Amino acid sequence: MKTFLTMTAVVALGVAITTAVSLARMGTPMALSPLSLDLPAEPDAAPPISQPGPAIAADAGAKPLAVAEETEYDFGNLRNKTMDNRHTFQIRNDGAAPLKLTGSRVSCDKCTFVDFPQTVIQPGQTGEVVVRWNVDTFEDHFRQSATIKTDDPDHEEIRLVISGKVVRPLQAEPANLVLSNVQVGKEAQGKVRLRAYFSDHLEVVGHTLTEAATAQYFDVASAPVHKDELSPGVESAVDVTVTVKPGLPVGSFSQTLEIETSLADEPKLSIPLSGNVSGAVTIAGKDWDRDYNYLAIGHVKQSEGAKRDLYILAHGAEMKGLEFEPAEIDDPSALKVTYGKPKEMKEGTLVRMPVTIEVPPQSPLVNHMGGKEARLAQVVIPTNKSALGRVQVRVKFAVIAD
Repeated sequence: MKTFLTMTAVVALGVAITTAVSLARMGTPMALSPLSLDLPAEPDAAPPISQPGPAIAADAGAKPLAVAEETEYDFGNLRNKTMDNRHTFQIRNDGAAPLKLTGSRVSCDKCTFVDFPQTVIQPGQTGEVVVRWNVDTFEDHFRQSATIKTDDPDHEEIRLVISGKVVRPLQAEPANLVLSNVQVGKEAQGKVRLRAYFSDHLEVVGHTLTEAATAQYFDVASAPVHKDELSPGVESAVDVTVTVKPGLPVGSFSQTLEIETSLADEPKLSIPLSGNVSGAVTIAGKDWDRDYNYLAIGHVKQSEGAKRDLYILAHGAEMKGLEFEPAEIDDPSALKVTYGKPKEMKEGTLVRMPVTIEVPPQSPLVNHMGGKEARLAQVVIPTNKSALGRVQVRVKFAVIAD
C-alpha cells in the first residue's frame, strides 16, 4: 500500500512540473500548489512576448507634415538668353512619419525644371527642392511656378513660385529724346541716363550723329552718375547731355545718336533724337498737316505731276522787310519751290509769304512717303531775319508710274 501511494505521488508531481513548464513557455503564469518545486529555468526557454501597447498604436497612426517657410523667390534682374538660373527651396518634415515627395508639375515645361536631391525626408529633417529656369522671353517680367506633390494628407501639393525682371545689359532712359520747344536762335538741352545692370564700370567711349547734314548743330557730353543716385538693381550709370545749338531751321527735326560704351556684351546703343524749332512763323495751306508739320501731297502720277500752295506767316515787329532766299531741297530732281510776293499786314508786324511746292511732270520715280527707307523730302527756306531763321518744310509724296 505504501508503495502504491508513493508511486501516485511521484506521478502527480511529474504532471505538475510538466504542466508548469509548458505554461511558462506559453507566457501563462501558474500558481504552484504546495507540492510545486523551485526548479531552475531551462537554458533554452524563450523570453515572454510583449503585448501591443499605447506607443505602437500611436506609431501606426503617425503621418508626415510638410512645411515650406519660403514659397516664392524673386531673381531680380536677369539677362535674356541665360540658362540654368536656379534657386533651392527648403521643405521641412514636422511630422512623425517619413515625408515622401512623389512628383511635380511646372507652369512652363520648356523653361522651368525641378530637381529632388532626395525624395524621402525623415521626421525632423529638411529636404531640398531645386527649381531651375531658362530665360528666353520677349516679356519684360517673368513668373513661373513648380507644384510639388507629397504624401502629406493635409498638404498634398506645395506651390513654389519664381519671378523676376528681364533686362538688357544697357538701357537708356528715356529711350527716345524729344526736345519739343526749341526756340529759334537759342540753345536747348536734353538728358538721357544710360543704366548698366550687370557692370559696375560703365563708360561712354565715343558717339556718332548719323544725320551728317545737321550733326553740326548738336553737342554731346557725358558724366558718370554717383552710386547714391543709382536706381535699385543698377550697377552703374552715365548721364548723356545733348545740346541743340542755334542754326536748325524752324520746324521739326530728327537725328540719331549712336553711343559707344565700355560694355563687352552691349557696346553700342542708338538713341533717336527729335523735336521742333519754333519761331515767329505759322504755315498754312491745303494738305498741310498741322499735327505732324508736313505737306501731304501723296502719290503723284509721273505724267501729271502735282502742285500745292502754302502760306508762311511771319509774326513780329522785326519782320518788316522779310525776304526769302533760294530754297535748299534735298531731292531737287523731284521738287521745285517758288515764292510769291510778300504781303505786309498790321503795320509790318505780320508778313504773309506765298510759297509753291511742285512735283514737275516727268519727275523720276521716287518714294518720300515716310519710314526708314523712304524718308520725307526736306525743303529749307533761309530768311534775312535772325528771329525767324531758316524755315523747314517737309513734304510727303511719291512719284509713281502711270
